[in-house]
Amino acid sequence: MEFPLPTPDEKQIAFMEKTWARHHLEGYMKRWENAFVAEVPEAFWEYSWRACDLGCGFGKYLLRESEQHPEKGWLGIDKGNLRGGGMTQRFNTTGRSNLFGVHGNAIPIMARFPDASLDQITIFYPNPWWPPKHRKKRWSYHPLLPKLTRLLKPGGTLLLASNEAFYLGEWQYALQHHPEMVGMKKIYTGPIRDPEGRSHFETKFIEQNVPCGEVIFQKETDQTP
Repeated sequence: MEFPLPTPDEKQIAFMEKTWARHHLEGYMKRWENAFVAEVPEAFWEYSWRACDLGCGFGKYLLRESEQHPEKGWLGIDKGNLRGGGMTQRFNTTGRSNLFGVHGNAIPIMARFPDASLDQITIFYPNPWWPPKHRKKRWSYHPLLPKLTRLLKPGGTLLLASNEAFYLGEWQYALQHHPEMVGMKKIYTGPIRDPEGRSHFETKFIEQNVPCGEVIFQKETDQTP
């Protein structure tokens, strides 16, 4: 099964590039200066290999991976009261020392992470924000996007999966053309390759035979200019 990704049209590209030029993380973060920002447990940083799942929902992917790879640190962040709160409760009942959950908004949390601190970042089925007036909320437009690539160690991977081809097409274009993107190369684009379903949305789509795709980029190991 194929999952072709459309290239954004000229109007979409123009708006995307205009948004990149106007919106920067430093300005965006001012809204969080006096707000509560959840802390990541210190124990997470004790692992030499670390992964973060943004908008992790109930944490299905992390529950599986933390069991299969106990030597690695797995962090999930979700702001939803139902999913985020339920995720932390589920994680706490496992008793696993390598599994961490944070109930909070991922944007200010990730913005405070040190660069080159993660080996993997995953984003499964984010809200597509279909209305044009909301498109600046998509990851392809977001001021946190360049920071995500800086958070990766050399060789680290950034994966986004979606059932919306247009969303993945925008994402791929952004990672290839954003002026602040440095040292990222595409290593896969196509249909999802995990038959189990890594999130509740993905599991539902698989059961309903809804086509889903994913795009994976990797931080190049050679960062020499």
